[in-house]
Amino acid sequence: MSNWSIFKFGGASVKDPEALHNAVRLVRAYGTHPLLVVVSAMGKTTNALERYIQARELGDTTGAAAELAAVKAFHDHMARDLGLLDADLQAELDDLWAAAERVDSLQAYNPRYDAVVSLGELASSRILTAALKADSQDAAWLDARQVLATDAVYRRATVDWEQTSARTIAALAQPAAVTVTQGFIGSAPDGTTTTLGREGSDYSAAIFSNVLKASSLSIWKDVPGMLSGDPKVFPSVVRLEQVPYREAIELAFYGASIIHPKTIQPLEQGGTTLRIRSFIDPEAPGTEVGPFAALTPEVPCWIRHEGQVLIEVSSRDLSFLSEGHLSEVYRIFAEEGLLVRAAQHTALSTRFAVNDDRVAVPRALERLNGPYRATAEHGLRLTTVRRPDAESLATLLAGGPLRMVLRNHEVAQVLTAPN
Repeated sequence: MSNWSIFKFGGASVKDPEALHNAVRLVRAYGTHPLLVVVSAMGKTTNALERYIQARELGDTTGAAAELAAVKAFHDHMARDLGLLDADLQAELDDLWAAAERVDSLQAYNPRYDAVVSLGELASSRILTAALKADSQDAAWLDARQVLATDAVYRRATVDWEQTSARTIAALAQPAAVTVTQGFIGSAPDGTTTTLGREGSDYSAAIFSNVLKASSLSIWKDVPGMLSGDPKVFPSVVRLEQVPYREAIELAFYGASIIHPKTIQPLEQGGTTLRIRSFIDPEAPGTEVGPFAALTPEVPCWIRHEGQVLIEVSSRDLSFLSEGHLSEVYRIFAEEGLLVRAAQHTALSTRFAVNDDRVAVPRALERLNGPYRATAEHGLRLTTVRRPDAESLATLLAGGPLRMVLRNHEVAQVLTAPN
C-alpha cells in the first residue's frame, strides 16, 4: 500500500454552493495527503447534457440551445455564488461549453455523446479546484483524459490498465497535497473522449485506487451508507454495515445506484477497503465493502429502474433464435450504447429490458427489424430483489401489470407497466 488516499464526491455532494462548501470542509477535515479527489458532474448536469446531445441529433435546435443555456447558467451561478468566478475560471468554463457546440466534427453519435456528457465532470472539477484554492489548500487540477486510457468503445469504454498505470504514476510523481480529477471519463487511443458508462465515477475512483495502491477509498454520499434500497422508493430499508466484495458486485450488476458495477474488482485486486460515507454526517460509521464473510445484516436488497423499454426480438420465419442470433442482437445493443438490464429467452423470441434513449432505441430497432421482427414498449419499471424471501417476493409480484418475471434462488426481477 502507498500513502495515497482517494475521495470520491458524487453529484449530490457538489449540487449547490452549500454542498460544495461542505465538500471543501470534508477535504480539509478528513483528507490525508497526498489525496486524489475524483468528482462527478454537479447535480443533474449529465442528464441535461444528455438531453442536449439527443435534441441535436433529432434536429431540435431550439430545445438543444435551451438545454445548453441552462447548463451554462447553472455553472456560472454556482461559481459566482461561491465568489470564484474570476476571468480564468470564466474562460475555462466558456471553453467547455464552446466544445459542446463543436462536436459535429466527430463522425458518429456515440463519440459525440461522450464528448458532450463528459463536460459536466470537467466543469465541476474546475470549480471544486478553485474552491479548494480559495480555502488556502494546496490543490491542483488533473485532466483524467490525459491519464485514464481506454479503448475506442464509446459510452462503455474498457480501461487500458498498463497505459493508465504508467500515465497516472508519471502525472502524480510530484503531487500537490490535493489533486482534483474527473470521474467517468477517459480517452481513446486517438485522444477522443470516452466514458466508462453512466454512474462511472465510482469506477474511476477504484481505478485510481488500484494503480496508486491507495490505502483507502471513501465515497461520499447523501445517505448514511449503502442501504438495502432507496429510502425514497422502498419502505423500511436498513443500513448495510459490512458488504462482501462479491455481494457488492452482484448488487451493482443489477443496478444498485450506490455503486458502479465495475467498481469492486479493482478494489478487491488491490486489497483496498471501500467506505461509503455520509457527507451530511461524516462521523457516522457508513458502510464498509471488503473481504468479509457475509452481508451484515442479511436482508433482501431492493433496486428499481424507471423509464425502461421492453424490446421483443423474434425470428421472421418461426425458426429458433440461435446463440449466434442472440450474440448479434447483443452486439447491436452494445454498438448503440444500450444497457440490457434483464433478458428472457424462449425458443422463438427474446425479450430485453433496456434503458430508454430517444436516439439509441430507434436506431437499434431499425437495425433489428432487418433480419428479425422487433417491437418496443416504453414507460416500464424494472424492480429487482437480491436475496428475496417470501415476503419480498409477494410484494414484488404485486407491483403492477407484469410484462416480464425472472426468478432464481438469488434474485427476482419483474418488469411492470404503470397501473
